[in-house]
Amino acid sequence: MLMRFSVLNSENDQNLEGIDYPILLNCNQIASVKRINIMHKGNIIKGYWIRMVSGKKYKATRVPAEIMTLLEGDEDLTMIDINGKKLESSELQNSLH
Repeated sequence: MLMRFSVLNSENDQNLEGIDYPILLNCNQIASVKRINIMHKGNIIKGYWIRMVSGKKYKATRVPAEIMTLLEGDEDLTMIDINGKKLESSELQNSLH
């Protein structure tokens, strides 16, 4: 299924206006999506590293809402087991600070 993403322009690409441009990607061909901080012309942008099964990689500035939901939701994940104690991911975050 094709979905619209916005991927970062190359800093060397002088032909494109703006910081990103729309692209349609086949979501059935996405191998992984990871949140990242992208350095672009001296600024930090919250973005996503998208790796396709073909090996092609994209730095996306915007992704479909369905992808965001998959990344944010913890309800489908198991609890974290540390030394026999089960922790929710929120408990782990609090214990690390």
